Amino acid sequence: MKCPRCGLINPDTAQRCDCGYDFEKGTVESSYYKQELPKDIKTYLIIIVVVNVLVALAALMGGDPIRIVFVLIWSAGIYGLYSQLMQKKNWARMALIVLTFPIGLFLMLSREVKLYCLQKNP
Repeated sequence: MKCPRCGLINPDTAQRCDCGYDFEKGTVESSYYKQELPKDIKTYLIIIVVVNVLVALAALMGGDPIRIVFVLIWSAGIYGLYSQLMQKKNWARMALIVLTFPIGLFLMLSREVKLYCLQKNP
């Protein structure tokens, strides 16, 4: 049977999915699967930092103060969303996908990141 929460295929005899979804109760319990921070998130962060640095350097070389302020605000927003992602907030993953498109597709396509976000906080 397919888990309605994470999409994982489970045996028909399973009572709970690895993500913590209880098939009998239809509720989410604590996950059996405790995943640490996925490598995909670390890779994504490195890419975003490199892009931010390049855009900031371009803004500084252009000398346009509006661009510099925009880069600072955008960087602070991305940092805030990333910190929410570290706290397993799936809405932050979705916001990062949209705001950092096409690089954000790495987060959308990563099953590990989705499962990490779906874990309940202890």
